Order: sequence, then C-alpha cells, then structure tokens
Amino acid sequence: MSDDKKSPTYNHTEIHHKIEASPKAPGIKAAFRFNHASSPWVRGISSGLSSSLPILIGILFDHLQYGLIASIGGFTYLYTKDEPYAQRAVKLFLALLGVTLCFTLGSLFADVAWMKTILFGVIGAVSVYVFGALKIPGPSAMFFVLSFAVSTSIPAPNLQAVFLHAGLVFLGGALSWCISMSGWLINPRGPETAAVAKAYRQLASFVGSLSTESFHAEQHKTVVELRAAETAMKQAKINRKKSSFAHRLFLLNQKAEGLFIFVMAAANDFNPAVSKKAQAVIETFASEMATLKKHKKIRDVREEIEELSIKEELRTLLLDVNDVLQMKELKETEYIQFSHGTIKTRLKAAFHKRSYVLKNALRYGIIMIVAAAVAYTTNIPRSYWIPLTCAGVMLGATVRATVQRGIQRSVGTILGILIGTGILMLEPTGIVIALIVFVLQSTIEIVIVKNYALGTLFITPNALLIAESGHPDKAISYFTSARVIDIVIGSIIGVVGTVLIFKRASSLRLPYLLGDVIRKEGQFLEMLSTEQDEERIKRERNKLQGELVNLRALYDNVIGEYSKTAVKLEGLWPAVVATQQLGYMLLASFEGYELSETEKRELQETFAQLAAAAEQKRAPKLSSVPTLKHYPIIQGELTALYESLQVEI
Repeated sequence: MSDDKKSPTYNHTEIHHKIEASPKAPGIKAAFRFNHASSPWVRGISSGLSSSLPILIGILFDHLQYGLIASIGGFTYLYTKDEPYAQRAVKLFLALLGVTLCFTLGSLFADVAWMKTILFGVIGAVSVYVFGALKIPGPSAMFFVLSFAVSTSIPAPNLQAVFLHAGLVFLGGALSWCISMSGWLINPRGPETAAVAKAYRQLASFVGSLSTESFHAEQHKTVVELRAAETAMKQAKINRKKSSFAHRLFLLNQKAEGLFIFVMAAANDFNPAVSKKAQAVIETFASEMATLKKHKKIRDVREEIEELSIKEELRTLLLDVNDVLQMKELKETEYIQFSHGTIKTRLKAAFHKRSYVLKNALRYGIIMIVAAAVAYTTNIPRSYWIPLTCAGVMLGATVRATVQRGIQRSVGTILGILIGTGILMLEPTGIVIALIVFVLQSTIEIVIVKNYALGTLFITPNALLIAESGHPDKAISYFTSARVIDIVIGSIIGVVGTVLIFKRASSLRLPYLLGDVIRKEGQFLEMLSTEQDEERIKRERNKLQGELVNLRALYDNVIGEYSKTAVKLEGLWPAVVATQQLGYMLLASFEGYELSETEKRELQETFAQLAAAAEQKRAPKLSSVPTLKHYPIIQGELTALYESLQVEI
C-alpha cells in the first residue's frame, strides 16, 4: 500500500479529547423534574381519538358496554413511534393481535385464579423479552398486561361472549391502526425523512463538540441516530429506481454516514472556529430536511462550504449533500451500512445466561407472578390493579428508574384519584364519557413526556372510567378506597422485587462486555490487515459498531443500579470511553493496514491482555503498547485504552 492510501497519520495528542466526567444517575428529585421535551400534540389527539371513538360508536348503536370494551383495543395506538409506515403497519398489526390475544386469555381464565397468576408473568416476561431483544421503543408489556387484566373483570357468561368481546377489542385496535397510518396519505415519507434530518442535526452537534469535553457523548449519540436513520431507510422498503425523492433521501442518509466517518478521521482539521462554521452548515441541512418535499430546493450554501479550512474530501462530502438538496444527480458511494440483523437473529442473540434482556424479562415475569398472587389472595375488589400497577412501575430502564417510577406512580395516582372521584361523582353518561376519555387520553400523551408523575394524574381516572363505567353503583366507593391500596401494594412489590432480583445484572456483565469488545477490536484490526472479502469486512463492521453502542448503553444501566459493585465500576468509565474511541477510529478506516508479522503478534498479545484486564478488573500485565510507526493514531488510541485500565476495581 502506498503512503497516500494509508489511514490518516495524525499525532495522537493533536486529536485527543478530554474525557467528560462519568454520567451520574439522577436522584429522587428527578422524579418530579420536568423534561424539556416538545409536546406531541398530534400523537396526543390521535391517541385520544383511538380510545374515545370506539366508545362513541358504541353509544351510537346503543351499546355503551361494547364501546368501552372496544376502546381497550384503542391502546394499540400507543405502540406507534416514529418508524416508517411500511414498518408501522406490520408492527401495529402484531401489537393489535397481541392485545386481542391477551384480552381473550383474560376472559377465558377469569375464574381460574392460579392460571391468571401464571399468565400475568408469562405475558409480562415474553413482552419485555421481545421488546428488549429487538430494541423496540415504547410501552413494552404495559398494554398487553392491561388488556389481560381488565378482561378478567368483564363478565363473559359463555364462549360466544368471550369471542364477541375479543372481536370488539380487535375492531377497536383496527380503528387505532387506521388512525396511526392516516399520516401516510399526507406525507408517506415523513418518518424516514425526519429520521435522516435528526441524524444531521445530531451530526452538527458532534462537529460542534470537537476538542470539547462533550465530544465522546456526542459521538455516541451520533452513532445512535445514524443507526436509527439507517434502520428507518431499510424499514421503509424504499425503491430508489421508482422514486427520485426516495433516491434523494437515500443519498442524504448515505452522505451522513460518510460525514461522520471522515470527521472522525480528520478531527484535527477542526479548530473551534472551523467547527462552529461547519456545524452551522450541517444545521442548515438538517433544518431544511425536516420539511423536505418532493420538489423543494434549499438555499445554496456552496460558498460557505468552500470557505471552510478543512480537508478536500470532507469539503466534497458537504458539497455533495448541498447538491443532493439542490436536486442534482450524484453517484452513490460505499460507506458503512449500519445493520441490526434479522428478527430471528436478534431474538436468538439475546437468549444466553449473561443476557441483560433475558434477566430483565425473567425478573419482570417473576415479580408479576408475585404481584398477581398477592392480588388474588386478598379480598380487594378488582384486585388486578395490583399487578397492573406493578407492571407500570417495573418499566423503568434501571433499578433507580424503577424506584422513581414507584414514587411517581404512587403520588400521581393518589392525586389522580381526586380527579377521578370528581368525574365519577358527576355520573357521566353517553357521549360525555367518550368526550372525557378523549380529553384524558390526549392529555396523558401530551404531558407524560414532561414528567411521568404528571401523566399518572390522568392515567388512573382514564383507565378506571373505561373499566368501571359499566358499574356506576360501585365505581365511586371503589375508586376512592381500593385504588389507593392497590397502587401502594403494586408499587411496593414492583420496587422491592426489582431491587432484590438481578439487581446487579448490568454490573456483573459490564467487565465481560468491555473485554469482549476490546477483543473484537483486535480481531477487526487484524482483519483489516489481511482480509480481502469486502462483504465479510462489512458484516464485521456492523457487529463491532453495534457492540460499541451496546457498551455505552450497558454502562448507563450500571450507574442506575443500587449496589456497591455499580459504584466501583464507575472507575471503568475512562476505559469505556477509550474503547469506544478506538473502535470508532477503526470503523473510520477505509483502507487496509499494512502490518508486519511482528506487529501482528504484538497486537494480538496486547489486545488479549487488555481484554483480560477489563474482564478481571485489574491493570494490564503489559509495560507498554506496541509501536506502530505508520499508524500513530491507532497507537495513540491503544495507549489511551492501556492507560485507562490502570485501575483496580
């Protein structure tokens, strides 16, 4: 390989970025802190329509009870996220089938306490495992459990009634499917366009963070958003040969990946002034993409790009993006194509003894069974609200988050009881019930992004109004007394169970995953020096890139645990950062490495020792890292990793 084709030979100290302080888990006060998230008005109104329209239709046909049952299917809408419509159609249909199946099982075994207890655990565990393994954002098991729980209290005197009720839930869910998919008629490429625009916006933040302490955090966020954009493009099933707009969007996504790689490789080209100018250019791209239409052009920023003092290949990429937005024809270029793997592969990959996803699912199922057993051995009316509350509390991502949810759920629900009591004392009937459900459900979705406790103010009265409107003679007394008991018991079981079971799942796994990623980096570097199969290299790039993202996610889970081990493992933060930085530098290498046999042997031993040190939580048994005279940037990152592991945990 000639010198001009080698990876950039920048001095390590020139591109070294300060490591920001380890992220800290939020304290109890965070439970009542308001997030600076924008209010999702469209989602809120759509959610309200999904829950209230079935009730309204039932009223019009003089069957309020049927409408209330069908509205349970309306919770299917809550599994809507920002995925492309092609993917959303399949995902929501499967969610609809799941909600309907859970409702049917609840009706069939409503009088069999031991079976209900087991099914609470099975439904919860399977749902959490699938959502975790496939990394599907959303409410996970919550509304499958809710559908099952509520159906156990709705009388179904015979098998015909069971399937009638199940059919109503399916129809209610089908209506919510239509509401969720209605945006396709207005802007069929809206979700994937938004995903690409979001990736560019984050890419701009990353460029602006060069040479700052937030560099590594922004780097991680950028990779996450690039993966999300790549996934959106694949899920959208775009046919670029039939749609010029689709081809344009594909090119923009491709250039975003290229920009990230070249910024990584040319980080020392950027002084603060240049970083800010480049950031402004990319932010311009992102702003215009957010409202990108089929024939829309944006302001030409060619002059601003040409004034930037950056490497020519990076300038070319920025100009390419500008040209795509100016609707000019461009040739495609090969960049890393991030991949998540097939559904079967991802489900299988999460099923092993060290899997956090598997342990989380088992914990969820076990605690749900305990909560259901407590519920059905008491004489509290509608005691299914105990496991239902427990289900909501345990959806916190970490132990600390679960404790926070327990506090939020308890406080929010008790205050929500006051709202619900006032509503039920008015004895609403007919269309008023549908209107109240619409207002409550819409409000939940609009405010819950601000604070979970605030959302629960409206969750309880809404759920009880749907479940108890058929029992006006008992609703108020039940609502004001049993509800408090149920919420407190369910919250306590959820919090205590989460703290006791697998409380160190992430802490125990982190050193092994860190060691495994370091080992894979060594293997990937060796592959780049020997492998000629481009497809195999691409597959290994995908795997390594995914592991780097998982490593940071696992560390975030560790700091959310209540354990002495978790506190000690915070000392691995510099090693986590250094491992990610080395990995991303390797991913940014387009050309192979020319390494001598001696260098290969030394690197193999070095990576093996570094991986063992991470797994055993000790300092590496090395005096130094190998000298790579042609690749000082890799030597520098290896040195940073070596130095970061000089700790005893």
